[in-house]
Amino acid sequence: GHGTHCAGTIAAENNGFGVVGVAPDAEIISVKVFSDNGQFAYSSGILSAAQECANLGANIISMSLGGPLPNPFELLGYRKLMEEQGVISVAAAGNFGNGLWSFPASYPKVLSVAAVDENKNRASFSQYNRQVDIAAPGVDVFSTLPTEGRCDICESIGDYGYGTISGTSMACPHVAGVLALLRSKFDATPEEYIKAIEEAAEDLGSSGKDREFGHGLIQAHDALMYLEEASSRSDTISIKPDPTSALTDVTTAPIDAMIEVPISPAFISQNQAISCDDNEMLFDFKLVSDNQGSEISWKLEGQSDEGMSLTGSLNKSNEDVHVRTCIPKNCYMFTIINSAGYGEIKGSYSVLIDGVILTDNVGRFGSEDILMFGCVV
Repeated sequence: GHGTHCAGTIAAENNGFGVVGVAPDAEIISVKVFSDNGQFAYSSGILSAAQECANLGANIISMSLGGPLPNPFELLGYRKLMEEQGVISVAAAGNFGNGLWSFPASYPKVLSVAAVDENKNRASFSQYNRQVDIAAPGVDVFSTLPTEGRCDICESIGDYGYGTISGTSMACPHVAGVLALLRSKFDATPEEYIKAIEEAAEDLGSSGKDREFGHGLIQAHDALMYLEEASSRSDTISIKPDPTSALTDVTTAPIDAMIEVPISPAFISQNQAISCDDNEMLFDFKLVSDNQGSEISWKLEGQSDEGMSLTGSLNKSNEDVHVRTCIPKNCYMFTIINSAGYGEIKGSYSVLIDGVILTDNVGRFGSEDILMFGCVV
């Protein structure tokens, strides 16, 4: 029932009966990811399903699901879907009504969708954080349901065929549907489709992007008009031949900037004693570079609003870096990047947390190497 409801929001036919989807001419490709009882799914299975959809021709992936822990393989997978196959991934921000990050929604190359009610207020259950990109209707959404067979949702709400359900799961397909509608009218890059919905969104809450609504409430018609205007001044946006004419029509604190601390190569803390508070841990990073050291950069990213972010790069080759600093206890992703991408550096790097070696003397990697730590439920 959950999937049928989401699919109806995207593409229910415009046949004068029941409901009409945001993009009624869109084709739905569905791949099962949850267990038979619908209670759980593995992150690897979710990514595999997204890749299968893309291989079958999908351009937009709609994921009304999520979990609390990130996975570096998922992060890379969704990035490749967008950058190598031009596929846009959209996911529900989560239904716990708190500021925690949910995945896959909070990955950089996935659009995180929050839910609003009929009064354009954030739904009480909608998770809020700096990863939220956009908001859409998610309270008492009326859409399609199965007419026969097992349907737990149908039983719980007492309706078959059509019914109302609430959740960021219901907001997510609204955004996926608008993106499908845009793609049916215009040829553009994934980044341009995304920019269109962000620029055309109705700003809610604090001015500009905020934690509760992201860029604001999605506006299908305005996004179409944005791309139409942009096509007149862009070489990468064009109107598709013979387009159809179907168009679908809390006060919050401003989003905090990510704590981003650039680390100079000259920042050498050596072995001086550092005492961290109980709610902190000691991050210790060493990099021994080679004669291609100027091609190396690195970043440490907290996977929640409370996490710290550190970045650094080398200005010249044959230069060493040693960073030791206290960071808030949190879930982190550490990435070291070789912009040349040819497979190895003659130097090496090590990462220790509170004196515990996570990786030591690593010198061989491709364009990047990723390490995660501190992630617990």
